Amino acid sequence: MRDDPPKRGRKPSPELRRTILNAAIGVFAARGIDAATTREIAAAATTTERTLFKHFGSKAGLVQAALEAVSIDFLSDTAFKRVHDPAPFTAQEFAAWHRTFLEDRVETARRSPENYRILFAELLRNESLRGSYGPRWKATVMEPLAAHLARMQSSGEIGRALAPAMLASGFFGLNLSYLLTRFALAPGEAWDDRRDIEAIVAMFAAMCR
Repeated sequence: MRDDPPKRGRKPSPELRRTILNAAIGVFAARGIDAATTREIAAAATTTERTLFKHFGSKAGLVQAALEAVSIDFLSDTAFKRVHDPAPFTAQEFAAWHRTFLEDRVETARRSPENYRILFAELLRNESLRGSYGPRWKATVMEPLAAHLARMQSSGEIGRALAPAMLASGFFGLNLSYLLTRFALAPGEAWDDRRDIEAIVAMFAAMCR
């Protein structure tokens, strides 16, 4: 495996960079980051190692770019804009939003299951990624959701038996455990996404009562 610096020359193509990045995510998910080589990633992108290094500098640079791309995809969810709204959901509106949110996550994972596999695997083993991803996730989705749930408690739409932060943790626990099992641990099982999503929405609603 080479670790050459990028060469001078023609300006790198953004389209080719994205092609290499997508190929890397697929190879990393299939083979693991340590086992994957820049040669096979370049082949998967139908380019050369020299071009790969021109864009990313080294395998380490490519790994960092791939993890950043995957984590940004997870954090840049426009669905979460609604939880920043000071007007709280009704219980029925929240259930409908939850259903749509999870349906979208399932569809996204169905299109690109390698993104889930690589991110979950690296969050477990990569302390550096946890250190950078965790605070961004907390600020972007966890804390806004907890704040919105607190507003729903104040408006009387949901019960006060559990603290908002605990409810937010339960929300992500239910959703992420399903996605992890569905797309990383047992993707070959006969899943019924529609039925399962309804069950998850109902379980969270029960937590809120």
